[in-house]
Amino acid sequence: MATFDDPDGQLVRLDAPTEADYEKEVTVEIDGRKVTVKQAEPLRGAEGNVILDLEGRTTPRHTTVFDAAVRAYEEYRRDCASEKGRPTAEPPGPSAAQAPGAPGWREFPIPVLCHQPHMKPVAVCRLCVVHVYGPAGGRWVPERRLTPACQRQVKDGMRIFTSKAPGPEGDPVRKAVRVLIEMLAHEHLKPAPAPAPAAELAPFNELKQVADRCLLDGSRFDFDVMEVPPPARPRSNLDASSPVFLVDHSACILCDRCARACDEIKAYHIIGRSGKGPTTRIGFDLDVPMAESGCVQCGECMVSCPTTAITFKPVATVKPATGARTVELLTAAELIVDPMLAGVPPKFLLWQEGLVVRRRLKAGEILCRQGEPGNSAFLIKSGRLGMIAWPEDALASGVGGLRRWFKKPPEPLGRFQVGPADVIVGEMACVSGNPRSGDLVAVEDGEVWELRRNVLDRILRSPAQRARFEGIYRKRALDAVLQSAEVFQGLPPDEFGRCVEFLRPRLSFVRVSPGQVFFKQGDPADSMCLVRLGHVRVAISQFGREVTVLFSGPGTVIGEMGLMAIPAAEALKSVDEIDRVLSNALLGSGAADLSSAIPTGRRSATCSALDHLEMARIGRADFLEMLRAFGSVRRRLIQLSVDRLRGDLQFASEASLGEARREYVAQGLYQGQSLLVLDLTRCTRCDLCTRACVDQHGSETHGVPLTRLVREGLRFGDYLVATACRSCKDAYCMIGCPVDAIHRGRHKQIVIENHCIGCGLCARNCPYGNIFMVPNELQPRDVPDPDRPGRTLRVAQPKAATCDLCDAAGRIDRPVPRCVYVCPHDAAFRMTGEQLLEKVTGMAAQKVKG
Repeated sequence: MATFDDPDGQLVRLDAPTEADYEKEVTVEIDGRKVTVKQAEPLRGAEGNVILDLEGRTTPRHTTVFDAAVRAYEEYRRDCASEKGRPTAEPPGPSAAQAPGAPGWREFPIPVLCHQPHMKPVAVCRLCVVHVYGPAGGRWVPERRLTPACQRQVKDGMRIFTSKAPGPEGDPVRKAVRVLIEMLAHEHLKPAPAPAPAAELAPFNELKQVADRCLLDGSRFDFDVMEVPPPARPRSNLDASSPVFLVDHSACILCDRCARACDEIKAYHIIGRSGKGPTTRIGFDLDVPMAESGCVQCGECMVSCPTTAITFKPVATVKPATGARTVELLTAAELIVDPMLAGVPPKFLLWQEGLVVRRRLKAGEILCRQGEPGNSAFLIKSGRLGMIAWPEDALASGVGGLRRWFKKPPEPLGRFQVGPADVIVGEMACVSGNPRSGDLVAVEDGEVWELRRNVLDRILRSPAQRARFEGIYRKRALDAVLQSAEVFQGLPPDEFGRCVEFLRPRLSFVRVSPGQVFFKQGDPADSMCLVRLGHVRVAISQFGREVTVLFSGPGTVIGEMGLMAIPAAEALKSVDEIDRVLSNALLGSGAADLSSAIPTGRRSATCSALDHLEMARIGRADFLEMLRAFGSVRRRLIQLSVDRLRGDLQFASEASLGEARREYVAQGLYQGQSLLVLDLTRCTRCDLCTRACVDQHGSETHGVPLTRLVREGLRFGDYLVATACRSCKDAYCMIGCPVDAIHRGRHKQIVIENHCIGCGLCARNCPYGNIFMVPNELQPRDVPDPDRPGRTLRVAQPKAATCDLCDAAGRIDRPVPRCVYVCPHDAAFRMTGEQLLEKVTGMAAQKVKG
């Protein structure tokens, strides 16, 4: 019993679970079937991942009756599948319901509306109630009240009866559940309001599904009575202010799934409850219409809603970006029956119709080419596909067209085939937004489903599918990092192949969050990393102060100097001299363990992630074995280390160069693949670049003239980095678009598609302010007039706009942006971050020498 000064404010307090409870087992009996579960489980997020605190520890939660029922049902289905002569999908006959330990569950025995496994249980719908029996006086006695399964923690020896329990033990539960469903259905079971697709949404109404489950064909209740007291200001039950969603408060059962989705999954904290008693309903911000709130139109609330309280307007129509005969649009009805999409909410698939298409392939047909924007992935349904990876220099010179008649075609880096057993291909480019890493060609006639990133993200939120895809992704990510790593560039194909075969089983896949430190200066060197995605901040400190800040991007090697124990004093030695010392030490050691052949080095810098980082890691012992087995790789690593050491000495001795590097990283210029740079020593501020941008794009996309650049920004050396899209390598703007209307174009530029709904999420995600939200006069919409009920206003919904290098459709090989072309003083340039850094540091070095 807790006292009144209990910080929880409770008279009776349950003991909080601990991590030790993970190992304690509890056996309970549900409808006559015994099941054993752990006393506690770690708290998990919406994607099924275990949530860790700042110290890396899990948060235990009590195992509930609902969790135990899920485990019991899974075991029951496995038992059904293992029975000889009985199909997997068909449960045992009615006679099995009477057998001890084998209830006749033809469906999950506990109905739910408010509960979701990935959300915090609130037990407001009460449909999941069960009757718990406990021992008392030498017999089993039922508890006085029914209890919600989603919150009731399990106790050893507990007997539980659900609405599916045969006999008198299940009668109280069946009666209670039926009355609750009858009351909810009478008041809130309604078709979706227009213009939502009511007929398509009807089969996915969860309230209707549980009503059908209880065989309800009417209601004994009548709630058509006047409210007492009547509200002082009647409020409309329908909120149609949003350009994307409809909110029908009369269909809301106050299950709080929308609010928990907004809080726990998306962390926007927009939805809550407003009002009291019979006037209680969900509200947005301070109970304002949805369109006037801070809602970003992500759709998580609509997908989570079990009724027709939140539905969508069919405004974001997606058109496949191809006119090929082999492309067919897949409907939600076709998608929901596919096992791969079983964990995706049907309402999401209905809302996102058009983001999955079927491609019927003929042998020899090219699905995609290396270097093209990877905006989709492919589920392999039948047939086999061949993958061919080419060297980067082969892409630059061309591997097809007329060139193949005049020069010998290059040798590919690798060839392999994939089929239905491999499930998916192209997922790495789709998730990361990077270009394709190889050609994809149909080896035989077949069929693939092409799906966009939104759908792939939803599939990966299913724990079962996520585990399956994670293994595929990690394996292919390791292969991709070997293909792109700078240390292997220029190796003969045969030696590269042998090196890959050596490293593949020895590499581990590592993900690092932004800001996380993974190497600390002065620590013993125990591994080397190959960067696949993201950027690394490399900071060198002297006397407690950072003196040099560098960065490394995809394809670079991190940590090799410490493993080879090359000190800064050897920066002036030749590569041959250092290689001779290392090779003698490695080859002269006859022991299988090479750990003592070279002394353990120390980290020369502190390395942390600037953004989301993916790397391949190799341990020290395997690294030394690689050095001994592959001389070309060893020399290449020595060359990289010597070059970096000499560069570090140069930046340390010349303060201006070090400051330029530090500013380069601070401004995020390392992300830029197409910076609009103005030379301030030449620019006369004539603003022709801005006017040319307006003239080029005109009113084609928004119905009004607009510019995609602003001649303002941060200075870097003698250059101004203008406010225009940088085509970032790791584009934050592409993350989370609710309708997948933003993607990369042919030239790695960011392209906004016409089905943009104007939520503004991309503009908020852009850290440089390079996306503008402009009213789209081409597609005005009717919204309710707040001052004149029953009437509508015609307004222009915002739509995102950003620089697309004057070639959104990708029709030309080398885009020439008008802002650069029209500059009369040759002061405007498009360049990468590395090119800009080279110019600025080069000018700084000349000033130092001069």
